[in-house]
Amino acid sequence: MQLSLTSFSPVRPPTFPSAAASENARSAPDDAIGAEQLKVLVVDDDQDLADVAEILLRSNGIEVVVAYSATQALSLLEQDPSINAVFSDIMMPNITGLELARTIHDLYPEVRVVLTSGFTALALLDNAGHSEPFVAKPYRIEKVIDLLRR
Repeated sequence: MQLSLTSFSPVRPPTFPSAAASENARSAPDDAIGAEQLKVLVVDDDQDLADVAEILLRSNGIEVVVAYSATQALSLLEQDPSINAVFSDIMMPNITGLELARTIHDLYPEVRVVLTSGFTALALLDNAGHSEPFVAKPYRIEKVIDLLRR
């Protein structure tokens, strides 16, 4: 059976975090983030891949917000202090995932970043001076979740 990523359009239910949860989300200790606290911003310019990542993370009980560009991601991070992890593609136009990760670390040092790509070699990440966890596409969602919770 062949699955077409364009054959469905996921419906995103509205999320309404409590005021206390939003205020305290970014002040959580540096230890592992539990499933009940994890709110992930998925960033990918390929909408189909971003939507699949969203579905996979939600199916594992994780709250998810999606951005289809780095600019949109930065806007969402500014608006939503309860986001405590970012799962971003590296190869995006205008602002790459590497540049996004650097900006997130400067503006929101407590937000965890995990990078992914189907094209970028790990050696490129090492040469760019980035220490963010990396998973190659196609990835196992369990590995992504493990890295996001660390």
